[in-house]
Amino acid sequence: MPDMSRAETPGVRAPSISALVASPPEARSPFLTVKEYLQAFRADYARPEVTAFDKLECGQHFQEPGFSSWEAFNRGAWRESVDLVQEAQPAIKRQFDDAESRGLVLRRARYVELPPSDYLVWEMAVLRERVSRGERIRVVVGQGRPSFQAPPPDGFPNSSFSGPSVSMN
Repeated sequence: MPDMSRAETPGVRAPSISALVASPPEARSPFLTVKEYLQAFRADYARPEVTAFDKLECGQHFQEPGFSSWEAFNRGAWRESVDLVQEAQPAIKRQFDDAESRGLVLRRARYVELPPSDYLVWEMAVLRERVSRGERIRVVVGQGRPSFQAPPPDGFPNSSFSGPSVSMN
């Protein structure tokens, strides 16, 4: 799990919502690769003027290489993956201690398609830990919305909102 308490600002600025809306549809390229999204996410998260960080997650599958719990989940070691979520507690605690010291409110809406993917079942263990630390998470459950499962631009992207900035992938 990335340690957001020491997030670096790598100079990547995600487009603002107003800039995306103002540009003609053919000129828009708001969707970022996972790498670009994570860079933009970290940059936005680290901005000192941000007091709320909202995340809308719709992807039913995601890859998190480098996060030992996800690595175990990905190779089918369910019990180990859940145990490794517990090992991530110090990093999660640092992130939330940092957020609290900055007065930063963390909120997330998680769209879950039924039946849930194996990834989403695993992710709920991670989200449970984040809720225990103070993140405000709401799960929205849907059925039969295949457009949500398609990758952008046909599907609905994951989005992070921080002040006037939005990052989407």
